[in-house]
Amino acid sequence: MIVARKRGAYAGNILRVDLSTGKVEKQELDLAFAHHYIGGRGFGSRFLYNEVTPEITPFDPANRLIFTPGALFGTAVPAASRTTATAKSPTTEMFGDGHSSGRWGAMLKSAGYDMLILQGAAPKSVYLWIDNEKVEIRDAGHLWGKTTMGTDQALRESLGDHEIGTLVIGPAGEKKVRLASIFSDGIMGTFARTGMGAVMGSKNLKAVATRGTKDVGIVDIEAFRKAYQDYLQVISVDPYVPPATKYGTCRFMYHRVKFGIHGAKNWRLGDFDWKPLDPEVFRSDYQIKASACPMCPVRCRREYRIPSGKYAGTVTKLEWETIARSMTCGVNDPEAVIYFSHICNQYGLDVEGVGDTVAFAMECYEKGLLTDKETEGLPLHFGNPEVLIEMTRKIAFREGLGDLLAEGSLRAARAIGKGAEQFAMQVKGSEMSAGDPRGMPVRAVSYATSTRGSDHLRSNPYVEELITPEEGQLFFGSAEAADIFQGLKGKGRLLAWSENFVTIGDLLGLCKFAYYRSATFSYLRKKGVELATRFYNACNGTKLSEEEMLLAGERSFNIEKAFNAREGAGREQDIIPERFFKEGLAGGGPSHGAVVDRGKFDLILDEYYQARGWDEKTGLQKRETLEKLGLKDIADDLAKRGRLG
Repeated sequence: MIVARKRGAYAGNILRVDLSTGKVEKQELDLAFAHHYIGGRGFGSRFLYNEVTPEITPFDPANRLIFTPGALFGTAVPAASRTTATAKSPTTEMFGDGHSSGRWGAMLKSAGYDMLILQGAAPKSVYLWIDNEKVEIRDAGHLWGKTTMGTDQALRESLGDHEIGTLVIGPAGEKKVRLASIFSDGIMGTFARTGMGAVMGSKNLKAVATRGTKDVGIVDIEAFRKAYQDYLQVISVDPYVPPATKYGTCRFMYHRVKFGIHGAKNWRLGDFDWKPLDPEVFRSDYQIKASACPMCPVRCRREYRIPSGKYAGTVTKLEWETIARSMTCGVNDPEAVIYFSHICNQYGLDVEGVGDTVAFAMECYEKGLLTDKETEGLPLHFGNPEVLIEMTRKIAFREGLGDLLAEGSLRAARAIGKGAEQFAMQVKGSEMSAGDPRGMPVRAVSYATSTRGSDHLRSNPYVEELITPEEGQLFFGSAEAADIFQGLKGKGRLLAWSENFVTIGDLLGLCKFAYYRSATFSYLRKKGVELATRFYNACNGTKLSEEEMLLAGERSFNIEKAFNAREGAGREQDIIPERFFKEGLAGGGPSHGAVVDRGKFDLILDEYYQARGWDEKTGLQKRETLEKLGLKDIADDLAKRGRLG
């Protein structure tokens, strides 16, 4: 039900829980603060910067784990269903966050809270029960050791309410596997990247269960209805939507095929035998359910079932990333891919981190850096699905070689030595994401500049595939910005804009596939900036301009950059693995032989820093840039530490 109220879409409170002492504190949300940082990722980044200093390590009880539903979550805004989890990352030891759909965020706001801030570590395993104003830390001994789904089901049964929202970790999080994730509402959503599940496990927190019964209201109902109608009109004619609805995220296979950027066998092959993994195969042979996250009209969620054979009866959700990371290990058996997704979901693992780390180990085995002694006789050959599945299990439970790989590819490489680091395909300690960047310079730079390590969801580099030369000139200062492979001018400005643009969705809690993917640049801007801003204003009675909303995205991104700068990161960390510069893509295909040209990479990075208002030589922020964004206190802090450009 849509309810009109003066406070708008904000619940109005922050909930703090100290797991070490058991103290529970409710604080009022400052609305001036709220409109400055908007919500979601903005709230999380600001509080993390304020409360987690460089002296605090990821598994230190003083590390914060902050959950912030997007500002529009809980309203009737289409596809506003995303929550951000923020902490100092165990994978990068810098800024970390994850984003997930599911009911939990709406339940937290309906319980009366816009943020949940967790600190400390419980002396034994516990879960947190939030029932509107009632907040209790409860024993979780009966839940410890259970899978994500097992934990979710047990909570719903014991609390006598199957409509609650839950956040849970699996065995991997309990064992502080750095590749562990947090799962929302069983496996409805995943806070996948940067090791948020390991942080939760380090606090001996198995789960957060939440019930909320209050309404989340809006201020201007008529403006809301008009924005709603306009949004539905836009997506009804956007050519992007039908294939997304038909295949879900599996449709991105066709994009990788088009450009030949699979990154198979540990990011060496651009082309690969992908036909067994054709989205049509998954749809026709294994799909049992197409569904949507709360309020989403696109419906890209998919559940699959293996009807027979070795993995018969397996039912799980599967996203494109699982298919991509299976190919990184040389695996193209669709049933093994589904089962790989299943065990990652059940054990509470990030499929991208695990897939790339296993692929790293496979190449180390191929090169003789790992032997049968270290693998306990398990032959780590590319293309063997049983090896991928068994190593995933070993990582989850820290068994044998899995104990080392549970640290992630970079730490594992440093422990192995003998030049193993060259095979660890990571940025800032976080494993690679999405498609191979060779031959697509702006995509390469986008992986490097991401504040949480390599990530295709931290920016929207595919904008260059959508824009015309005229749009490139108008929006990014050069027609060259529309030239995917050869253009240089305007690419740095395009990247800076796309990072700010995508961040808006994370502030508001909007699904990137419903707002930040499109078939044309005009539809993209319409959905992601204009309509997003109109929804925020209608819900909260504000008058933010589109430029101010983009500025809020820029502000949040700069806070994350400042957090990393304070940890010692500068231009030297904005880099991708050497393989992409030195080794041409093999295997045939459209991008065969392509490399990232280091000169072009540096030129785009220079222009990017210029567009950001950062120092080109050091990659550090300038005082005037931070002060323009209303972040003078951060500028002062960085100046004291010698971390301004």
